[in-house]
Amino acid sequence: MPVRPIADATHLVSEAAGKPARPVVLHYFASWCSACRDEFPALGPELLALPGRGVAVTLVSIDRPDDRGKAEKMLVEYKLQSLPSLLLDAPEPDPVAKAMGRPDWDGTLPATFVFDASGKLRKSFLGRTEPGAVEAAVRAVMR
Repeated sequence: MPVRPIADATHLVSEAAGKPARPVVLHYFASWCSACRDEFPALGPELLALPGRGVAVTLVSIDRPDDRGKAEKMLVEYKLQSLPSLLLDAPEPDPVAKAMGRPDWDGTLPATFVFDASGKLRKSFLGRTEPGAVEAAVRAVMR
């Protein structure tokens, strides 16, 4: 899991989308976040299925860089290590919120952002996401 500086937050969507561009799901979590641990068993299978449908998924930990091992262990625990992941060194949520297109996001975790192939934010889920909600948002951007 590479550690990326906060300045890279503005590039995460375009990097994940690739060429040719495709829809993107960015999922923010942290190893210390109990709501993230509660959500992964239900959301994990949905996230794992998306790349096979042409959707880029990146898991973004906001743990401290020295806790990278904890974030990596969490992904293994929930069998998500096959998805691209990174640790964003983001001590303050404001730059990340602006980069995601949600300047009102206060850093609540977990958080999931669904972007269309042009990089426009189409749906965001702040806090735990109900099973099927991300899938429905992805279907909407793929129409």
